[in-house]
Amino acid sequence: MTWSRLKVLGKGSYGVVFLAVEKDDFGFPLGVFAAKSSLLLKCSSLVKEFEILRHLFGCPGIVRCLGYEFTVERSIPVYNLFMEYAPEGTLTDLIRKSGGRIPEKEVKVYTRMLLEGLSCIHGHGLVHCDFKPDNILVFPSKDGTGYCLKIADFGLAKLPWEEEFDCSRQDCFRGTPLYMSPESVILGQVSASLDIWSLGCVVVEMLTGNRAWGNHHDMASLFFYVVCGDESPNIPEWISSSAQDFLSTCFRTDPRERWSSEKLLNHSFVGLMEEEGEINGEIEETECLTEVEVDDDSDDVASRSSSNGYGDKMMDFLDEIDRQKEKRCKRRIISNRKYGSAKLII
Repeated sequence: MTWSRLKVLGKGSYGVVFLAVEKDDFGFPLGVFAAKSSLLLKCSSLVKEFEILRHLFGCPGIVRCLGYEFTVERSIPVYNLFMEYAPEGTLTDLIRKSGGRIPEKEVKVYTRMLLEGLSCIHGHGLVHCDFKPDNILVFPSKDGTGYCLKIADFGLAKLPWEEEFDCSRQDCFRGTPLYMSPESVILGQVSASLDIWSLGCVVVEMLTGNRAWGNHHDMASLFFYVVCGDESPNIPEWISSSAQDFLSTCFRTDPRERWSSEKLLNHSFVGLMEEEGEINGEIEETECLTEVEVDDDSDDVASRSSSNGYGDKMMDFLDEIDRQKEKRCKRRIISNRKYGSAKLII
């Protein structure tokens, strides 16, 4: 595949995200996509994200991974992860463009989209661990009158076989503190309930334009508030009773009492509504790659994954997912062994 970078979309600890364009043999553009690029020596989180997204392919509410490619730039090996491009930016951008608050009717629809994504994630035994507006991408709806939200950035996701963090270490926190649950802040416990707490924080932010914890912007202040006060984020009094009840189920201090993503899909706040048709949740076929061809280095990726700390457990986990036959999560991967390439058909 011939492609080139157009501009920087964002930066992270893993590397840089670019807006990129695929070109034909004559140099004419075919479509745009997002490319996450990282030095090969520091690409472990991107390799992990590729493997996770490869098995979540087709799940509702999850950003599509289009493939990967190794390149050598200025004699430096680079790992590139190809993703569908979100022309509307992130949920943070959408909240800002909405004047700081999104109408509750729309929040209901967006929350259901996010729950469908979380349900698929949790159904595979995964925990996202960094669920926040900056990691939720926005796409135009099919009819162009609304938006579709998709969960992205799985570099910090917890796999089923991973152990809990040792919170005697200063770097034990996994995620963004302002969206973390009490048990993850205090004890380093990571489960699907963490994502549900984070979802509540995101819903509050969509409704109010403010973060759920208000003025607690630093880790020390937040830690003191959670540990000493045994508090939960304030639930706005002016929102509907169903919205208040939904948030109360997300913000239960005991993680065992929080509702699961599957159960929350049946909550009255996100129940299917007639007006949902006005904000169509189906993604528009935007200018993205329809077919990505990359080198088939599956064995090479597996060995790199092992050397970066994932090892046989990661491979066993992925093999187990391959054996699952989930109706909502169908993958169409066509391998071409004759030419040593793999095509991901979207």
